Amino acid sequence: MGQAEIKFLIEDLDFFYGSFKALENISMEIAEREITALIGPSGCGKSTFLRCLNRMNDTIPKARAEGKILLDGEDIQTPGLDVAVLRRRVGMVFQKPNPFPQSIFENVAFGPQVLGLDQSIRLPERVEQSLRRAALWEDVKDHLRDSALGLSLGQQQRLCIARVLAVEPEVILMDEPCSALDPIATMRIEELMHELVSEFTIVIVTHNMQQAARVSNKTGLFWLGKLIEFDDTKKIFTRPANKQTEDYVTGRMG
Repeated sequence: MGQAEIKFLIEDLDFFYGSFKALENISMEIAEREITALIGPSGCGKSTFLRCLNRMNDTIPKARAEGKILLDGEDIQTPGLDVAVLRRRVGMVFQKPNPFPQSIFENVAFGPQVLGLDQSIRLPERVEQSLRRAALWEDVKDHLRDSALGLSLGQQQRLCIARVLAVEPEVILMDEPCSALDPIATMRIEELMHELVSEFTIVIVTHNMQQAARVSNKTGLFWLGKLIEFDDTKKIFTRPANKQTEDYVTGRMG
């Protein structure tokens, strides 16, 4: 098997909230069509880093990034870059399911309608395709006009994934997507990630060590704003190079 192409190249990334330095000197490569897991204790910078990858932090006053974040070789921090296009290419699934208070159909159709995506795929077909990819079609195909808020939490999270998929992203960022879900719903999301990675690059923040070990190809440990270790997941969990990593993944620290 050939080496995976690099989707994101991050070099010497620092990130500040005002005068507070939340990330320090982060460098890593995120491979295309692989699942990269980010682990570490609360407040260590994982979610801040994730939000740097589609510039979600831009909405926070006095927040700024320094260093390079290259997506397919292009620096996403270039002045004048169209952030709306970036966020279409790099979609985000949040910790708590956040469906719009609209129908299931309208939730998935929203992005393509707003972005005016190529109409070569009719909207109902695009909605169906996205729901199928999110493993939700069989659950909802007879209820598309029902409110999305009537779905279970697990279904709502898969709907949010379908909503991201509908705008044809290249990368899916997931910020603790299973933390509000029960074990069965969590398993469905993990199975879904394994299916989606054949088409998409996935980066997931998780507090669940077992989840990182189960789903990811690569794992990075963040600690106090620094990337302590980044390597193949199997190596991180069985033969980490760093004592701090070993202490964290075995539960002796954190």
